[in-house]
Amino acid sequence: MHKIAKIDKFGRISIPAKMRESLCLNESTAVYIIDRDDELIIRPMHTKTTDAAKKISKMNLPVDDWETMEQEIESGAVNE
Repeated sequence: MHKIAKIDKFGRISIPAKMRESLCLNESTAVYIIDRDDELIIRPMHTKTTDAAKKISKMNLPVDDWETMEQEIESGAVNE
């Protein structure tokens, strides 16, 4: 999917609703903005929850710090 968007006078770009919905983005989603050669890459700092992730979250695994685990998973997903 691709769309054309304009940058407003404050430097903002509006992401179309269908794209936000398909990537599970909302107004509090943090994104990486990467300047590579002559292009900008915008990546959400989270990924969509998969069925496997939902099943794992229900397993009640003995994890001391879920927040740290979530951050490690997210940072690995961004570095793909």
